[in-house]
Amino acid sequence: MDHVTVDLDEMREMIGRLIEHRVAEHGPTLDLPFDFFWAIHDPRLGDPLESPEVTIGQVSETLSMLERTTETWEGMPAEILGTSLRWWSYVLAAAAAQLERGDA
Repeated sequence: MDHVTVDLDEMREMIGRLIEHRVAEHGPTLDLPFDFFWAIHDPRLGDPLESPEVTIGQVSETLSMLERTTETWEGMPAEILGTSLRWWSYVLAAAAAQLERGDA
């Protein structure tokens, strides 16, 4: 199996720069005309030979879960941090879909 190394400092910097640009151009909020989205929450996500299960997620629920877990990140095991990162990826994907539509 091939392995890829992701530089988390670079990812943080690039995502931060993208968000800063969006905020500078349009302000600090992004209105989404949808609350539900397709989500892949399956450990088979990284295996292209397996079909992962697709489910429906909800942006408002995901944000609510993130608000509850932010205070307890310190000392969390990697699995819990991974879940929080997955939730943020869903929110980022919803924001990206809206921006790609040109409606932001």
